Amino acid sequence: MNNKEQVSLDEVEIIFKALASTQRLSIFSLVCKHENICAKEISKELQLSQPDISYHLSKLTQAGVLKKSKDGIKHCYDLNNELLESIGIKPQVLLNITRR
Repeated sequence: MNNKEQVSLDEVEIIFKALASTQRLSIFSLVCKHENICAKEISKELQLSQPDISYHLSKLTQAGVLKKSKDGIKHCYDLNNELLESIGIKPQVLLNITRR
């Protein structure tokens, strides 16, 4: 996803499709609550298998919803606030949560 230019309707569709899964929405909600959370923590918190978490995190990252970083051997995830806000999504407002 290209954050610097206006987001196309096709890109918006990809974002909403990525969020249209209960499991991915749960992951999205958890990442909203925790800044730079690692995949293992997400798996533990949501009680999902590592392959399931990897699959859903990949979909959210490919859609541009999440940003991925590496901390040693851990893969950590955070919101791509620039992209989300460019299409009018304010995650903390949408989910009525506060970040820790």
